[in-house]
Amino acid sequence: MARTYYHHAAIDSPASSAPEGALIQEPILWKCILLIALTYLVWSEKLSIVLDFSGTSQVESPENRGAQRVKASLVPDLTQGPPAPKVSKPKAQVVLPAGSEGQAVFAIDPGYAGRNSVDPNQVSAAMTTCADYVERFAPVAVAEMQKYGIPASIILAQGLLESNAGTSNLAQQTNNHFGIKCHSNRCKPGHCANFSDDSHKDFFVRYGNVWSSYRAHSNFLKNSRRYGHLFKLDASDYKGWARGLAKAGYATDPKYAQKLVALIQNLQLDSFDRS
Repeated sequence: MARTYYHHAAIDSPASSAPEGALIQEPILWKCILLIALTYLVWSEKLSIVLDFSGTSQVESPENRGAQRVKASLVPDLTQGPPAPKVSKPKAQVVLPAGSEGQAVFAIDPGYAGRNSVDPNQVSAAMTTCADYVERFAPVAVAEMQKYGIPASIILAQGLLESNAGTSNLAQQTNNHFGIKCHSNRCKPGHCANFSDDSHKDFFVRYGNVWSSYRAHSNFLKNSRRYGHLFKLDASDYKGWARGLAKAGYATDPKYAQKLVALIQNLQLDSFDRS
């Protein structure tokens, strides 16, 4: 029986007879060519190599590159130091004479501290006291505005000014934050207290709590003919209210209206008028 023999050409091919050193040198040559090509691409910035040792790999898409650029623009460069704080210029300023006292002095006259070399810590403490007062009583002022139509900004500014941000002896001892006086000759014992006001003695109403003082202030303005015309003004017209209160004689200070406006604008109390 005839047998069929298969002849493998590869066995007798020239490659099979090539020296062993040639087989070793050929892969090295291709590696060198590939290394040269990669070096050229990196040098020409056509290829970037990122080493990530976090254990996770992520393909950077064009969307990711854009997001990283946005993120970089929002994060400050800490190597350049902290950005300079933005200082907002006061909208209103009443120039107060040297020796003026009160927690609201620096809110009424922001330039007072610089002109009189006041300790910055004292200024910061006074402004903090005013801010705490506003934070505490703003909800009460807004409630009174909604019920009686008096701008919340006016209520807060008067409270700050009349009570020295709640730190005056009158405010501390009687809860009277608006300087409301007692004009009755037949008031009950404990109804009022004697305090100095504008260099002379006056009797001021004593309240059980500060909220009662705010409500009495609203009723005082609402029920007095002297202030009746103010309720025809828009509730956001704090300037008109300030001028009207001063003109009607709420206080004897000739700069009373300007001080109220300065407090409202510099402390942004008018924002509560939109509540």
